[in-house]
Amino acid sequence: MKVLMMAGFLGSMALSGTVFGQYEKVFYKDTLFETDNYKVEIDNIVALPKEVKFRMTITNKTNDWVLYVPEEGKFELGGKPLSFKEDKLLIPPYDNKKRVLRATGAGLNDARAFNFVCDGFYKVRLKDPSKSPEFKLPVSSNEFVAENFKVVLVNSSKSTARTDVKFNVTYNGEGLGFVSPAKISMRMPDGNVYATAKTKADVVAIEKGKTESITATWLKMEGGSKNDMQLVEMWLIFNGVFQESTQLKLEKAIIPLKWNEALTIGKK
Repeated sequence: MKVLMMAGFLGSMALSGTVFGQYEKVFYKDTLFETDNYKVEIDNIVALPKEVKFRMTITNKTNDWVLYVPEEGKFELGGKPLSFKEDKLLIPPYDNKKRVLRATGAGLNDARAFNFVCDGFYKVRLKDPSKSPEFKLPVSSNEFVAENFKVVLVNSSKSTARTDVKFNVTYNGEGLGFVSPAKISMRMPDGNVYATAKTKADVVAIEKGKTESITATWLKMEGGSKNDMQLVEMWLIFNGVFQESTQLKLEKAIIPLKWNEALTIGKK
């Protein structure tokens, strides 16, 4: 009789999925935390047998840039540290960005709670812009140096209706170099200066020794033959485009995440 009763008890527990059985997907409660410098909102948290993941929205609360390096943090699940290798994320002043973090392992849907060790946040302060020479099109030289930035023209095209340029930028300083393609402008023979058509181009951050590409475009200009981009010389101006920076690492936070029992059962 005792054997039969124990068998029935074990069967009941297996069906409930709380101890001896397990849910294919375990969902966790949304959460948020914030510091004086940034706020992090975490949602869509789910653990699968071989993967745990969530989405985070990072809001920069300062007038400096914030850099997030995910691989410096980790999940602590079932007594084991789980790392992730997502790309770095730069958040402009008073802006927000999203990032999905995921880690792999075994039996990750067994846990009903785990910790997110939120580390790898840096406050980034930009220095004064690096001095840069003007760059003539058509080219007399395909490269120039703006202090710790080496800039090489990859290709260019000039026509009456449109001019395009593409550069490779290598940063040889310390920390991070910042490049703002939206600030590139063009001086025409009439003396006027024209902004690139790509005024919403993202700022590019470059690590020491690394190279990134930037582009700029200008469309047909008024002024007839005097401003015919196919016929005249033009000078690219890089005022405020290249900036070095300093980074201050911010304190880490440990965020407990608990399962959402009702949602997990409802999704089963």
